[in-house]
Amino acid sequence: MKIALLDLNHTTLGIHTNTAPLGLGLISRYVKNVIEEDVEIKMFKVAAKAMDIFKSWTPDIVGMAQYCWNSELNLFITMRLKKANPDCLVVAGGPNLELSPFRRKVFLKERDCIDICVEFDGEIPFAEIVKRCLSGESVASVKSHPSAGTYSFELQSGELIQGEQPPPRLTSLDEFGAIYTDGLFDEFLDDGFHPFVQTHRGCPYTCTFCHTSDSYYSKMLFQSPETFEQDMDYLGKRFTGQDHVTLYIANTNMGQFKQDFEIGRIIRETQEKYDWPKMIDVNSGKDPKKLLEMVSIVNFPAAIALQTNTPHVLQNIKRKNIPFDKYVAFQKDLMSKSKDNSVTELILCLPGETKETFLDTLRDVINSGVQNIAIYTMMNLKGTPISSVESSERYNHIIRHRIVPRQFSIIDSIKIMDTEEVVVATKDMSFGDYISLRGLSFIVTTFFSSAELSPLKKFLLEYKMDIAEWIFSISERLPEYHELYQNYKAFLKETEDELFLSRDALIAFYHNPENFEALCSGRLGDNLLRKYKLLALSENYESCLKLAVSVARGIIHDSFEDHKKIDAMIDDLTSYLFTRNMKSFLLEKNYTYRKQFHLNYDIPRWLVNSDSELLLKDFNSTCDYTATFTDDTIKRLKGIVEMNKDLTLSLQILYRDGTIREYWPQWARSDD
Repeated sequence: MKIALLDLNHTTLGIHTNTAPLGLGLISRYVKNVIEEDVEIKMFKVAAKAMDIFKSWTPDIVGMAQYCWNSELNLFITMRLKKANPDCLVVAGGPNLELSPFRRKVFLKERDCIDICVEFDGEIPFAEIVKRCLSGESVASVKSHPSAGTYSFELQSGELIQGEQPPPRLTSLDEFGAIYTDGLFDEFLDDGFHPFVQTHRGCPYTCTFCHTSDSYYSKMLFQSPETFEQDMDYLGKRFTGQDHVTLYIANTNMGQFKQDFEIGRIIRETQEKYDWPKMIDVNSGKDPKKLLEMVSIVNFPAAIALQTNTPHVLQNIKRKNIPFDKYVAFQKDLMSKSKDNSVTELILCLPGETKETFLDTLRDVINSGVQNIAIYTMMNLKGTPISSVESSERYNHIIRHRIVPRQFSIIDSIKIMDTEEVVVATKDMSFGDYISLRGLSFIVTTFFSSAELSPLKKFLLEYKMDIAEWIFSISERLPEYHELYQNYKAFLKETEDELFLSRDALIAFYHNPENFEALCSGRLGDNLLRKYKLLALSENYESCLKLAVSVARGIIHDSFEDHKKIDAMIDDLTSYLFTRNMKSFLLEKNYTYRKQFHLNYDIPRWLVNSDSELLLKDFNSTCDYTATFTDDTIKRLKGIVEMNKDLTLSLQILYRDGTIREYWPQWARSDD
């Protein structure tokens, strides 16, 4: 029996999920562990590779993982397979499936290539389906008598047929064994995908905007340290010393459970033995004490996502945050323990949130000591309680449709686009309020969360300044800086323009050849906060710096009388930060950049100083520095610009995902 498992990625403009297909691998491993018969399983992440293999290899069963960023792409390839082989059985799983019986009927009626849908964890239900097919049972029989944890749609009767719910769960993640050591994912690692692991599964929380809110997931499953260590040793040997390979961890609350600390120890030992992983991506737990302990074992970007600090909104979404004073204390402790920047998340348009309560939360969070804030629009994710009809009607959700950033393809002249539903207004927050707060999100992302301006923020914090006042004042004074303000207005306009009343209207718009070409070029359909932040920090960096410095200077002047000393430090900071203006450097025809600076305060040494008691004023040491771009940096920058033949596009590439930090000039003290 031949089985194809799909978790495809659009590849027109990069890849959305650059990790090995962990979910598919776990299903594959479980099927082979419990079924004695010979089955051939192939996993696919890239549509072009899948289509090429399907020319000579026809699967009997197709399983596809439905996520919001690849649902339509998976369906497109699956429909082709079903047309070529009507007898193949198509099984859909993953989180992007409808919750209510009515919506499930509509979904399956419109997608008649899908035979069976799997609810909750997929390993046991999928293996049971494979067993039934191997026993000779027909597709029609499997479909009309769904196994536990699955459901189907009977077209003739118009009825939804559901198997026993919920399905049985695994007892332990050790049922899979070590999943990398036998080469299960080698093909994907060879193709540049990053390793993805899971050491615990489930979540004790019930947040209504999340797929794991159901009580089914409340019981935690764990992987033993011994099993995890086998995989880490295998991966460590493979990626020794490789800076660019990130270890992704699928845990929902890393550091929340006692088992996590042994996992952290193993990661640290792998780092010491193989000089890898240098980068770790994982969702943190919500217990500050445990999280700080975890960070002391293995350093990773620790974050406690708040979403909101408004009590009645937290009640509405069935979420309980830690007391805010403990959150502030956590941020202070984290800054002293972790080299990585801390981050928290906020969500716009949560049920019951007003513009005023969101601003209150934002002010508190900005002043908490957290270094980065990510502000998201609430997604109306299929399969979550918050997406239910009852919830939408109760809070009067206004839904709009937009393309998932850069998630589109054209295959054999057919355009395929994955879209998402977002909440842009509620009974408590108008659409105008939403747009206004999106504008403020742009300011927060550009000025507060940017590495480019972080030294200025560090200086303000040393003087106990109200950072929220700094950010809000920047927003008020933005119109004084014409080019930057035009960029801001363009962001607001595109924010509105990317929203459509229906998915059909969105699809019709992008099917227009001119609009689709704009998608392919990146002019449309990108993450707008990221896009306009990088445009501001590249095209308008000088204006950004002048505005940020001007507001900072005014705030400190209002609080301290010694303006001369304050101005001397700010002037030195400005000189230092101006060397991060990549546009001015790239406009230099000879691509040489070596500048001398006379400083009254030793800015570079202040920035690398680890003693929190020492402030910039303590580095009052007249000194000379040379800021230099190395020959290698100049060569690489020249190559990027020549390759793209477009300065703005080159800057966007450099600023995307923080790559620009690799190109900032190196500062060397001349009198050393």
